[in-house]
Amino acid sequence: MRIAHAALIGTAVVLVACGGGKSANTSADTSAAMAPAAAPAESTAVAQAPQGPMTIPSWMKVDKAKKTVTLDIHAGQTPDNNHWNFNGYDKGNATITVPEGYKVVLKFTNDDATLAHSIGVDSAYTTFPPTFTNPQPIFAGAISSDPTDPGKATQPHKSQTLTFTASKAGNYTLNCFIPGHAMAGMWVRFDVSSDGKAGVQAG
Repeated sequence: MRIAHAALIGTAVVLVACGGGKSANTSADTSAAMAPAAAPAESTAVAQAPQGPMTIPSWMKVDKAKKTVTLDIHAGQTPDNNHWNFNGYDKGNATITVPEGYKVVLKFTNDDATLAHSIGVDSAYTTFPPTFTNPQPIFAGAISSDPTDPGKATQPHKSQTLTFTASKAGNYTLNCFIPGHAMAGMWVRFDVSSDGKAGVQAG
């Protein structure tokens, strides 16, 4: 299925590079050429923001005394959305909430057996671009290394740890910056609460 959809993502990237959308730099175009096949077209549908109860799953630890949140986030942990997911969630069907002012320690592991992925806190989107040009995280340190490069981003079975302070309340996203991945649904909601709330809502 990944091979069958390679042409789709390549076409989208070429259109953007030729003026069909946001401009992309040369390194982004090179990365896009290396990008693997896209997830199925129907995966671009965005789920409504989860309205269920907020819980604290086993992969999230909240230390109110130290004002620290620890997140253990895995890319491709399940086959959902062609393995383009975070802890099994995709297309915004989960919201991770941390309190404003807390330090966040995010351990990012790529469980996808074949593809590189990345992660970072980005602006809240209604739609995602096919490629990101020099993405900058909302909070300093809140992005994995070489996030747009399929050859240098977090490789299969590798991990890295991000540490940042959620210094401003608001609605954001956690998304993959590899060309085409966020557009195909590899993102979840990331909220910073002003009232001390912390937890995960799933849809």
